[in-house]
Amino acid sequence: MSSTRGVGEHYQGDLRRTLLEAAGTLLAEVGAEGVSLREVARRAGVSHAAPAHHFGDRAGLFTALATEGFELFDGHLRAALADEPREPFDQLPALGRAYAEFAEVYPGHFAVMFRPALIQVADPGFAAASDAAFETLRRHIERCQRAGWHTGADNQALAAVAWALAHGITALRAQGSLARHYPDMSLDGVVALVGTLLHEGPTGQPGQTT
Repeated sequence: MSSTRGVGEHYQGDLRRTLLEAAGTLLAEVGAEGVSLREVARRAGVSHAAPAHHFGDRAGLFTALATEGFELFDGHLRAALADEPREPFDQLPALGRAYAEFAEVYPGHFAVMFRPALIQVADPGFAAASDAAFETLRRHIERCQRAGWHTGADNQALAAVAWALAHGITALRAQGSLARHYPDMSLDGVVALVGTLLHEGPTGQPGQTT
């Protein structure tokens, strides 16, 4: 007798949560292109109609996972800053580490969070969660500027550059490409790599501009 439950049948537990967990695991294993609602349902042990009932389609499922990912990501960045009691500028390498660490811990979420072609970017929940994560970074960049780092730069642009640096290192590290050019793939290696760029300004002082 099959243990698969139909959409209308009682499910012990949070079915939406179970489906998201199954999707995250599958994404980490096969990538977004290999994920189908039917396979997610099979992994969750429910009817193939269950994911559509909760999320509508694959884009809806990915959007829900990406939204949750940004909520977790924002919390992860905040925790990294709270655990790093140094000056704002000196905390930046720790944010790079937190970025790479998040991708390790939540590879399924990370696989869709930055893929607008796969998700519903106009979804209010997704927009709010992704904006909140960026705002955490932007506010920290603002604190760095108040402390004397790139004081004349556009704050939004500077935050976008910092984001791109952390994301680029994380993506290249996860894909294995970075290892060809930089030997230390540990999280401490990420800290050192970010610090290499940030701690030597043109005047010889951290982050100072001419």
